[in-house]
Formats: sequence, C-alpha cells, structure tokens
Amino acid sequence: MSAAFSVCEVCGADRPRFLLSSPKLDGPLVRCRSCGLVYVGERTGDFTFSAADADRSTALAERVAELGIVRPEVEEAERPCHLEADRERLRWLLRYADPGGSLLDVGCSLGTFLEVARESFSVTGLEPDPGTSSQARAAGLRVETATLDTFSPDGTFDLVTMFHVIEHLQSPSRALQRVHELLRPGGVLVVETPCVDSAWFRLTKSRWRQLIPDHYFFFSRATLERLLRQRGFEPLGYTKVGRRATLRFVADRLRRSGAPMSAQLPALLRALHLEEKTVYVTPGDIMSIVARAR
Repeated sequence: MSAAFSVCEVCGADRPRFLLSSPKLDGPLVRCRSCGLVYVGERTGDFTFSAADADRSTALAERVAELGIVRPEVEEAERPCHLEADRERLRWLLRYADPGGSLLDVGCSLGTFLEVARESFSVTGLEPDPGTSSQARAAGLRVETATLDTFSPDGTFDLVTMFHVIEHLQSPSRALQRVHELLRPGGVLVVETPCVDSAWFRLTKSRWRQLIPDHYFFFSRATLERLLRQRGFEPLGYTKVGRRATLRFVADRLRRSGAPMSAQLPALLRALHLEEKTVYVTPGDIMSIVARAR
C-alpha cells in the first residue's frame, strides 16, 4: 500500500505508515517511519502553492466551500485581532533581529503583516495570486506577484518570514533552499506553521482543525528543525503561538474540530452578547521557529 506514497521530504525514506483518511484532506495522511514527518502521501487535486493558477484557485475555493471550513463573516469580523497577532509576530521577530534591515514576507496575501513590519523594516512581499497581490499594491505596499521560484530580487534580504506557508508548498525542502539563497549570511528566517505534535491532533485525529484541502505537510518541532539544519539554518528560538481572539472565532474553530455542542455555541454567544468578547488563547497546535542562515 505504501509503495504508492511519495517519499519523505525531510529524510527521503520511501515507506511511510498510513495514519488516517479525512474528507478535509487532498489524500491519505501518512507518517514517515524514519524521521516522523506527517504529510499527505498521495495528492488527488494538488492545491499546492506552486504558481498563480486561476483554475486551481477556483477548484480549491469550491472544495473549501463544499466542506464548510471557512465562514467569511467570521474571518472578516476577526480583522482587529488578526492585526494584533501581526504585532505580536513583529515583537517575536525583534527578539532575534535588529530593526532597520530588509524583510521579505513570503505568501504575504493582502499584506497585513507588511503594514505592521514596515514600521521597523524595509519590506517586500511575495504573493502568487494576481488579484490579492494587486490589492496589496493598491494599499501602497511593495508586493511582487511571484513565488519563491520566480522571484528575482536585486539583492539579498536580512529577514524572511513565512507565516502559514510551508505547509502549503509543493516542496518545503526546495523552498527553504531558495530562502537560504535570498538571505544574506547570518540573516534570520521565521516559520510559523501548524504543529502536529499537539494534544489537539492526538484527540481529534481526522477532525483536527488544521486538516484542510491545501495543507500537505504537518511538522513537529523535531522534523522542522531537522529540515532547517539540512538547508543551512541554525534554529534560534521556538514557541507555541498564541493570540487574542473573539469568542466568535474560538467557537468557529471548535466547530471545525467537531467539538460537542459546538454547533449551538454561536447562537448561545449571540444571545448572551458575548460574541465580541476577546480572550487570549494558545491552542498548542501552531508553532513558530526562528532560525539563522549559516
């Protein structure tokens, strides 16, 4: 059975162990028997971030809508908390890098982190989707419609950030190699991504909120640090990511995990006028690793 699965991105082993199937994924989830990397072993639709592709984006949007994963009204209402989360990311980064340098944000989307980071750095963003990158430029940000493979900068960068990007990529190993080429010697990389070594994954398994059609790689601290070292980086810092969120948002994420009574929770919050109340949450299934280019 495992012969049909792709080889491990971290160690190259070719006999992964089947873990589970989920309609929320683009194929079966497997674990490398050698290093422990968890990944989608065989891709059905292939929604990886490899290039701007309107047909692929449409197919992904249709699949996400079919599964009911994202509720746009919840995401839109959460913008103030997302902005505060970006400020926290900047504070975390400034523990390892002095302000004043050049920063590249890979997969910058609409550029909300760039808006915060430009207070401390000269910022550039990469976003493969033409419409999204155009909106970012209209907001006055320097954003290239490109991927790591197609981006050709004038020089190197002092910092590179990848927030919830590496799990979407066709090849995280190749992407990190390219990032190493884009960083000056001693430059700093920040990777934020779901952490499979978490109680949420162990408890919810196929209902884990991080299982979505365009997530293909699920790292632990050990597997991500191993890959970083292989690609010329030395890990400097690690944290499980927390942030402030509304109870509306917390309820929505519980719904995605199929928690008991979660379907009734939004109505209860509305009745009690508690939707907008914010709490600081550290779910334990998102990690951030800072590394330095050797």
